[in-house]
Amino acid sequence: MAFVKSGWLLRQSTILKRWKKNWFDLWSDGHLIYYDDQTRQNIEDKVHMPVDCINIRTGQECRDIQPPDGKSKDCMLQIVCRDGKTISLCAESTDDCLAWKFTLQDSRTNTAYVGSAVMTDETSVVSSPPPYTAYAAPAPEVGRTLSLQVREAWGLCYCPALFFE
Repeated sequence: MAFVKSGWLLRQSTILKRWKKNWFDLWSDGHLIYYDDQTRQNIEDKVHMPVDCINIRTGQECRDIQPPDGKSKDCMLQIVCRDGKTISLCAESTDDCLAWKFTLQDSRTNTAYVGSAVMTDETSVVSSPPPYTAYAAPAPEVGRTLSLQVREAWGLCYCPALFFE
């Protein structure tokens, strides 16, 4: 995995609401990890953007928050998570804030996963064909349930499908 973007951002603490400088790394698999400092020794927290993030707000969209002293509201960024947590950040400049916003938005949909997909039923396993081979999957029996098993970076997902005539 490789970094997509790294840099310093101010983050508002959840309890005392103080602004703290953290080092942020956004990985190509969509994980946003932030640390105490640039040495990456102590992980403060991490967010898997494609799974955990439901919204990214910037500037005047940021709610219930005041920027740190000497910073404009246009430097503000909020990551709204599925579990109700909101991570409030402040960039060095408006341009830096927009760069983080676009990169984070992109990471929600364009991530590099290592995984595979296989179709299974009670008796057989059908996997992807080798390259350059003609392949036609047999039609499922009427009324028979197949499950699509998708293995992604964060685990397995089963998607049942029932076929009718």
